[in-house]
Amino acid sequence: MSFLFGKKQSAQALAEVMEDGREIMNAEMKKPKYNNYSGREVFIDVAVRVQPDNETPFETKMKVSLLKAYLLKPGIRVRVNYDPTKKEQVTMDDEPAAILERNPQLKK
Repeated sequence: MSFLFGKKQSAQALAEVMEDGREIMNAEMKKPKYNNYSGREVFIDVAVRVQPDNETPFETKMKVSLLKAYLLKPGIRVRVNYDPTKKEQVTMDDEPAAILERNPQLKK
């Protein structure tokens, strides 16, 4: 018997950060569960406005690693991956060097 599994749809776009990721990261790290933490990588949710090329922009929360949250300030543009059929599933897909290049205001 053979089964067909649908491939997850994925699209890329730029998104404008609407919340201060550093502030969210700092609040998360103050939680007692992170004292001497050695578990899996921690992700937080940061509000963004996704701006697809051929679709209407939409607002949602983006999952981002705590290790990259320090660059996320309101107005910063980052590359994201999202599922066009489930627009609430957005993850950051960008590297710090590219974020700095795209957002010269971070270099001040």
